[in-house]
Amino acid sequence: MLKISRHRSVTLSLILTVLFMLALIGGAVIMPRLADTLIATQDHIDFRDHITAAGRIFVLAVAYGILAMGAVADTLLFCLLLRVRKGLVFTDRSVALIRAVSWCGILLGLLFALLGVYFQLSFAVAFAGFFLGLCVRVVKNVIEEAIAIKQENDLTV
Repeated sequence: MLKISRHRSVTLSLILTVLFMLALIGGAVIMPRLADTLIATQDHIDFRDHITAAGRIFVLAVAYGILAMGAVADTLLFCLLLRVRKGLVFTDRSVALIRAVSWCGILLGLLFALLGVYFQLSFAVAFAGFFLGLCVRVVKNVIEEAIAIKQENDLTV
């Protein structure tokens, strides 16, 4: 298995967060066209020709909400990675960033669940978003406990 140094791993992660942000910006540019394509695509349930103009606005609003929440989460991850690079992992600020990322995952799940009104596959993506938010929340709890242990050990020395 390929193993790279911690510094290079953090650098690679920083690069990937920047690339992800660029993808989100690109998604924002093509979203109206993409939404129209998704609305016009037949699935095994039905055509979506029943989606009104108000429904199209709803789909676009939720899609842009998803992109915005993704941008917030990506920015938080970028900030967290900068802290990791400086060795500031076991701090309250890092835990706050992780907590915020977990809430972003949960909110992304909620937004995708809203899209389930028109796109049933969105419910599967919503489940993945909720689960991701839960996983990040567990990691946050582990790091928070590690901070408490570290602070306790620092006091005994």
